Amino acid sequence: MEDNVSQVAVPKKRPTFITVLCILSLIGSGGFGLLQPLYQFVTFEKSYPEKIEQIEKGLEQMEDAGVDSGFFYDMAVNGLVVLEKTKENLVPMTAANVVFALFSLLGVFLMFKLKKNGFYLYSAINLFWMLVPIYFIGTEVGMMTLGVGGFITILFIILYAVNLKHME
Repeated sequence: MEDNVSQVAVPKKRPTFITVLCILSLIGSGGFGLLQPLYQFVTFEKSYPEKIEQIEKGLEQMEDAGVDSGFFYDMAVNGLVVLEKTKENLVPMTAANVVFALFSLLGVFLMFKLKKNGFYLYSAINLFWMLVPIYFIGTEVGMMTLGVGGFITILFIILYAVNLKHME
């Protein structure tokens, strides 16, 4: 007698590590990547004068104390540059950040569904997304703003790449 048991396709089980990475990416791309630029867009004009005043006051205090160079002084000067460039480019920067965040979230969703094309989309989008501050603010100051965020982006791409074997 032949056994005619039909084979049922068992869906792949998502590894816990990929689930955790996707949740963290959702928080990063959705929470910080999408909501932060929208919040900045809505509140920037109101908060801009106060921020400029605070930085200029801090620079004056440093200069009065005889400090006109060094790490903190340079950070304050760069803060003024970032605010000025952000004011000049607020709409295109916000639009670019929102578009990159949405595509990044799509990549995360696809990786959550264990699709390799989600990894490729996420990686490409996030690498280009790191160029937004460099393009709109300028190379030197843009590279400084990239710092920690760039490190975390590269780390997540590597962590996802290590888990590509679980994706189709």
